[in-house]
Amino acid sequence: MVKQIQALARGLEVVEAIQQAPQPPTLGELHEVTGLDRATILRILATLEEAHWVYRGMGDKRYRLAYALQEIGYGVSVHDVIAQASGPVLDNLQKDLRWPSDIAVYDGESVAIIETSRRHSPITVNREVVGYRPSMLKSAMGRCFLAFSDDRRRNTILEQLKQLPGEEGKLAANRDYVKALVAEVQGCGYGRREPGSWVLPTYRAEEFRAIAVPVMVMGDIQAAINVVWFQEAYDNQEMEQYYYSRLKLAADELGQIFATQELY
Repeated sequence: MVKQIQALARGLEVVEAIQQAPQPPTLGELHEVTGLDRATILRILATLEEAHWVYRGMGDKRYRLAYALQEIGYGVSVHDVIAQASGPVLDNLQKDLRWPSDIAVYDGESVAIIETSRRHSPITVNREVVGYRPSMLKSAMGRCFLAFSDDRRRNTILEQLKQLPGEEGKLAANRDYVKALVAEVQGCGYGRREPGSWVLPTYRAEEFRAIAVPVMVMGDIQAAINVVWFQEAYDNQEMEQYYYSRLKLAADELGQIFATQELY
């Protein structure tokens, strides 16, 4: 009988555990599933990360299979691939602006944040946001997707929103409101967060501001990238335009990355 390479077997066991997990797992969850001790798992993960088979999310510190595995036919979520590709761009943007940024995609139901630089920012702004679904009509990223989607997708989004109870459904059915909102976002090139619409809990009393720009590939919006800051720090049009110029450069860079990796 050919002798097995136990280290390789344990590494593949960790890869399988990540692939089969209902959501990207933490180190503790991998320990529970595999039964391997944490030090061993950490060594395996470090090796897999160096080989670009696994990466750790910036925003939630959970482990995901990397793009390299998709190329050999392994089941990798396209959203995880987008998050991985976006990580370095978000990191550089945060170092430039100091304020944190998020990347979000539209998954057929709503926009969902899939990666963030908030944990790397020295300024605490609701760090637990990966998986959060902002409002399509009041958040910067939701408005960005609505305005820069083609007519078919926009109509699909609006029809879904009309089924919601409360203000969101009523606004989606208000043609004048939607028309004015789309025109405003398309006119300035970015979506603005509506004041007071952020619902995630925070221990800070400050009002947040945010703008988001589209990541375009072949004329279609693939993602939205934002920047979030405290209103009391900067509340003027000049700073908003400056943030927009930096976000636009980051979005263009992401668009090129997505096109190269065929993430569209």
